[in-house]
Parts: sequence; C-alpha cells; structure tokens
Amino acid sequence: MPSPKNRVFPIAVAFLLILCAWVATATLRAQAPSRLLLRNVRLFTMAPGQQDSFTGYLLVGADGRIAAVHAGQPPTGTTAATVWDGHGEWVIPGFISAHSHLWQAAFRGIAADKTLPGWINGLYREHAARAQAADFYWFTLNGALDHLQHGITAAYDFSYGGAGHCGEIDCDQQSYRAEMDSGIRFLHGYQPDHIGAEDTPAMAMARLKRLMDWLETQPKSDRMLGVMINGSTAFNTTLQQATTERTMMTTWNIGNQSHYLEPPDTVAAERAKFPWFEQSGLLGPTLYFGHFIHPDRAILSAAVRAHSGMSWNPLSNGRLASGVPDIPLYLKMGLRVGMGVDGEASADLADPLENMRTGLYAIRDKYQDATVLSPYQVLFLHTMGSADVMGVKDKLGSLEVGKFADFLVIDPTSFGAIFDPYASLVLAAEQRDIERVYVGGELLVEHGKLLHQNYRNVLAEATRRAGATAQGNVIPGIAQH
Repeated sequence: MPSPKNRVFPIAVAFLLILCAWVATATLRAQAPSRLLLRNVRLFTMAPGQQDSFTGYLLVGADGRIAAVHAGQPPTGTTAATVWDGHGEWVIPGFISAHSHLWQAAFRGIAADKTLPGWINGLYREHAARAQAADFYWFTLNGALDHLQHGITAAYDFSYGGAGHCGEIDCDQQSYRAEMDSGIRFLHGYQPDHIGAEDTPAMAMARLKRLMDWLETQPKSDRMLGVMINGSTAFNTTLQQATTERTMMTTWNIGNQSHYLEPPDTVAAERAKFPWFEQSGLLGPTLYFGHFIHPDRAILSAAVRAHSGMSWNPLSNGRLASGVPDIPLYLKMGLRVGMGVDGEASADLADPLENMRTGLYAIRDKYQDATVLSPYQVLFLHTMGSADVMGVKDKLGSLEVGKFADFLVIDPTSFGAIFDPYASLVLAAEQRDIERVYVGGELLVEHGKLLHQNYRNVLAEATRRAGATAQGNVIPGIAQH
C-alpha cells in the first residue's frame, strides 16, 4: 500500500497542471482578440516555394500582422473581432510599388508628346518649382489615395524636396504628413541637394539631420517603413555626390534608390559615371536603381555581384519612350528586380494590373517569345520582388505568418471559366475586380471607395493647387494633418 507521502505527490502534480492550464487560458483571454478572420477564400500567398493557390482561411492578429494562413477551415473556437466569409473570392498580397512619385498625381497627362528631358522641363520647371510646401501635402495625399484605390498597399515615395526649392525640410514635412494621413504603407524618399552646385557636403548632412530629428518627434506608426535617399549621382558632375550620399547612408543606416540609365538620350554620359557608384561604396545590397534600362554587360554584372537591385516601371518607360529593360536577362543573371508604377504624371495610371500587363507584353514583344516571362513571375515581381529591393521582404510581399496583413480581395466573377488563375489575375483583372483593400488587417477601400477619406474633395483641392502653378499663383493655407 503506497505511503501517504507517495499519494500526495501525484495529487500535487495534478493540481499544478490544472493551475498552469487555468493561467494559460486566462492569459489567452486577457490578450487582445484577433482583428480579422477571412474564411472560405482562395489564397495566393506568393510565399517562395508556394506557387499553388488553395482554399482556406487567414487570421489577422490584434497587431495587424498575419497570425495564421492555412488551407481548409479554421480550428473550432477561432474567433476575431470581424469574421468575413469570402465564398471563394481570391486573396492576394497588396501590390507594392518600388518606385512612386506620389505628388505627381496632380499632373496627369502633362508633356504628353515629350521624352524624359522635355517631360522634366514641363513638369519640374513649369509647375513643381512654382508650388509651395503646403501644395505638396495635397499632391501627395492625392497620389497615395489613388495608389490605395488601385490596390497598392505600400510604396517607395520620391518626395519632392531640396533647400533651394521649398525651404529646408518643409516639403518633406508636408509630404510625410500626407503619407501618414493616407493610410498607405511607405518608405519616405529624401531628396538631397546637388552637392557642389547647391550644397556642400556639410550643409547636406545638416539638412538631413534636421529631417531625421523632426521625424523622431512624430507619432510612431508601422505604416512608415523608413527613410531612403533619392539618389542623384547620375545627375551630378562629380564623385562628391556619391560619397556624400554614402556618408548619409552609413550615418543613418538607410538605403538609396538612384534614378539611373532611364532615357536613351544620356546613356553614354550615365554609363561613364558608374565607377562613382563603385568607388564611393554606394553599390551594394542597400542600393537599387530606378529604371536601369540601358546597362552594358559590365555594369549589369557588377550590380549583380554587389547584390544591388532595380525597379522596373513599364508604364512610364513606355509613355516616355525610354526603352524596355532586358528583365529575363537580369533575372537569369541574378539581379534583384521589383516593379513600380512611377508617378501619375509619367505613367498616368497608378495601376499595378496595367503595369504588369504592359511589362509582360513589352518583354514578349522584345523576345518574340510568349514563354520568356510568365504571369506568375510578374505578379511575384510586383509583390515579393518589390519588397525585396526595398529591404522590407521580412514584413511585406507575401501572405505569411508574422508579416503585415496587407492584402486585396479579388472578385473573380468577370474572369469567366478559370483555366490558369495567375493568367486570369495578370491578363484579365481590372481595378473594378478589386473588391477590398486591407492594410494591417484594416479595411481601407471597398468596391473602389475609400472608407476613411473623401477622395473627391482631396482630388479637387489638389487639382486647384496644380492649376495655380501654371500661372505661378500661390494658394495660402496650412495643410491638414
């Protein structure tokens, strides 16, 4: 017969197990409930190695990140503040534009018969240079909301700036407020002045420090992905631009996107500046090129070795007759490639669906080969590829646990019979098929309508201010924020 001591031990263990279970249950109950549960949806996760779509569910935690994504039905007892049955509708990651000028949405259709040099003159010298800092709040808000309506949930924003244009950091501040107010997720691109022509390196560093110090005083939000430099090495005449930008990157641990080799007009002059990227230390994994249409094999090979990347912007490249980059070659050689819709003044539509189609068709025309690039590949480039070059692939680009719950719900009804779901998405989908747009599990757009902003009013104000720039008029007023 067991001793009293031996009988007490199992009872104590059982009591401890019951206590632990009670504590665990109480802890779970004390945690904030999940934000959103989507069930009965067809999921296109774009996660590496998971090309096949499947019907299942997606759970968004209280922190706005994906808590679960699985095939089938959610486990019994799974709850959320909002539960939505998709009845077979499609869910894809939000599109990411690796190259956007949000403020340019106020100037659609400008310089329609010009290539890049003439277009720059028409937009920047005749309009942007006459705008005031407060104008850029409305211009940027207009562009960010337009991006969201088209299913772009995150973007690299080349903000307009420079001490010689609108004060020290006034335009940056107004653009940042608009980016935040819009609800889009963003990288804020900072425009340094041209070193030597407008600033000394010390002046440039001091101006960036003022912006970084000001940003530290602003409310924190995971909508802001960070700051990067709008690189200007290709537009300067000395190595000093590149070395100063590299010092900025090192000092604040930030990346750089440099417009490079876009127009055919300046290919020889820009190729001659490539050694500056290497000598300064700019070339590397935290640098990617905007456009990068005309590299020679040596430049391309060096960019691949340095693990740099590029943003492919088919709509604006076609509109400005800039050329078609050899994307299949780039991918074969191992260059990191993302996609961007550029600015609505050069692409005219912030539409990633049109952007993918335009790019896919241009490449197939270039090669005269329909197998050289697939619908799945361009969708991957406009999601995971863009997240990669922007340095945020651990946060965005695919539907995976731990990433931000930024995604679109697509109504496939208009596709008819589905023979290849990726072909239907890329070749047939239109903006009207985007039923819902979520950022961080929060519904921002439904059936094309913004739920938290009056886009009609924003568009009207941006249009009024853009029109005033043509006459050099100043519209007073402080931007909302």
